[in-house]
Amino acid sequence: MQRFTIDLGLFILFCSTVSLFAEEATKDLDSTSPLSILEPSLQDQSEAERRIRAFDRLYISIARAKYMKARELEEKGATEEAKAVSDEARKQFELVKDAYLLGLSKYDNSAVLHNFYGEFLLDYLGKADEAAGHWQRAVALDGKHARAHNNLGMYWLHIGKYPEGLKHMNRALALEPDNPDYLFNMIQVYLTNYLQVMEINHWSRNEIFEEAMRLSERTVKLAPTDFELLRDHALNYFLADDFGIVPDWKKAAEAWRAAGKHARGKVEKFNVRLNEARVHIRAENRKQAKKCLKEADALIPNNPLVQTLMEEVDR
Repeated sequence: MQRFTIDLGLFILFCSTVSLFAEEATKDLDSTSPLSILEPSLQDQSEAERRIRAFDRLYISIARAKYMKARELEEKGATEEAKAVSDEARKQFELVKDAYLLGLSKYDNSAVLHNFYGEFLLDYLGKADEAAGHWQRAVALDGKHARAHNNLGMYWLHIGKYPEGLKHMNRALALEPDNPDYLFNMIQVYLTNYLQVMEINHWSRNEIFEEAMRLSERTVKLAPTDFELLRDHALNYFLADDFGIVPDWKKAAEAWRAAGKHARGKVEKFNVRLNEARVHIRAENRKQAKKCLKEADALIPNNPLVQTLMEEVDR
């Protein structure tokens, strides 16, 4: 439902939990359920929340690894083996579900458990309505639970309840104004659901784009090494015409250069160079456009997109 952020304390706890489960793996799993490791933590709500979240992270990672293995087996034609491994992956999901239900059976007043269980239900079981019920419960228990507000807001927007969705997303940002993930989500809402935002906020198209770009610039300042956020910020400049705004191609070029510093791998670097070239073409800066296209061609030679743009520059 949202872009995940790493909590250092949770990461340390996660690593310690992995170690504990590694010890359990040497025992007879037929007589020892993995859930048994959670039992000692259930006497304290805060500890239970932290341990169950770490359990979630661990078993989701195991499930993902198994699904990747199943895909590899399927590609090799080992259908029966692939099915067996996929079945094992689904069992990991069941363990995560049982862990949350165990925690909620004792601490139904935990906004933390309701929120993360909702994320699990949506992201891995596809149960959006059930997930929303847990997010509603979370914000009812703790009106300052920003992540639950963000998740609930995105859910309401997804099903077309725009006033409710914006209310919860605004609440999430009011609680955590410097959270890059919440800012990113709001930017996407402004740029994709602008007609609804215009009606609700009584803004013009120009005002929507200007506010979206203000938030976009703030987002990349808060997360200056996050390639996805840098790339999306740079892409937003291409939308200016749609909102009746004259694009600032100089800033757009700077945004692509900033993204390029953190691009990972040949494909991402190629796309950055290609898009910066497009910016320079629109700004009628042929020299810089050619330079970017040559760099793109060096990364992925003879790409038809590069050839087409190079012909456009040479006209």
